[in-house]
Amino acid sequence: MKIFMIGDSTMKYNNIFTYPQVGWGQVLHLFTKNHCLIEDHAENGRSTKSFIEEGRFDMVLNRMQKGDYVICQFGHNDEKIQDPSRYTIPFGTYQQNLQYFAAETEKKGGHIVFATSITRHKFENEKCINSHLDYPKAMLDFASKHGYTCIDLNQLTMELYTKLGEEKSKKYHMIFPAGMYDAHPEAKEDHSHLRYEGGLMVAELFVRALSKTSDPLKECFLDLDQKEYLDEKMLID
Repeated sequence: MKIFMIGDSTMKYNNIFTYPQVGWGQVLHLFTKNHCLIEDHAENGRSTKSFIEEGRFDMVLNRMQKGDYVICQFGHNDEKIQDPSRYTIPFGTYQQNLQYFAAETEKKGGHIVFATSITRHKFENEKCINSHLDYPKAMLDFASKHGYTCIDLNQLTMELYTKLGEEKSKKYHMIFPAGMYDAHPEAKEDHSHLRYEGGLMVAELFVRALSKTSDPLKECFLDLDQKEYLDEKMLID
């Protein structure tokens, strides 16, 4: 059984050349049961529109088999109104593309779960605020209308960041001084993309929220409230 991930850079699998940047899809395997494999097809800068038009979703469909799953997280780049190759209208072309993802997945015998875009690290008056316009609401409304599961990662990450505060929540993002990482000798102030801690945080939020639903995808993931037994004797060097 496979879980295909489609989305943008906040979900993408990164390699050593972009370290320490991590997409939450890159670490989601740490939360899965052993028989579930993850293929992360998310890519930097993509919207629902460009992901379809570049043939990236066709690649996923060609690899999908009956019983496989898709996790879909878009919106971050759909809002780029200055770029007609990516821009979609929240309650128009964006929702139409979500419907296309769902319909084509179902034709292949797969099952799709949606997730709203994770928040940017953006604060006003000590609160993390929504910077994704109407796209999270458009996805939630689409999923509710058509009976799909949608995990509201935008709201979950905003709530967590507000609880932690602006400074403490910086650790999740590509925000660090010069000289800390070889791949990034310069300082970074990237409030959109995640570091490893951020990837783990989002993946855990997703899995915990999914566990509260009746969606069959949750059976692919560990029960995070049930500690796994370890034989400590076998760990002695």
